[in-house]
Amino acid sequence: MSPCIPPEITDNIISAVALDDYTAAKLKSHTLAMCALVCRAWLPKSRAQLFEDICVPDERTYDLLVERVVRSETMSPYLAFVNRLYL
Repeated sequence: MSPCIPPEITDNIISAVALDDYTAAKLKSHTLAMCALVCRAWLPKSRAQLFEDICVPDERTYDLLVERVVRSETMSPYLAFVNRLYL
């Protein structure tokens, strides 16, 4: 049997990355994106944390958000996790 870290522990680790006030927003997003790539079990929590704060600074970003998230069956459920939307 391969060693396994309980999901509660990995969720706490990912949440700690998202709550780190000392990390710049861009670095935090990059770190959460890398967490999403670690393994299949880390993907849902990482994406949920990524979608808590969405910044749409320009029209191109808006178009990408609509094209890749709003119209996507796999990504659109994560819009329910949005707490803050910056336009």
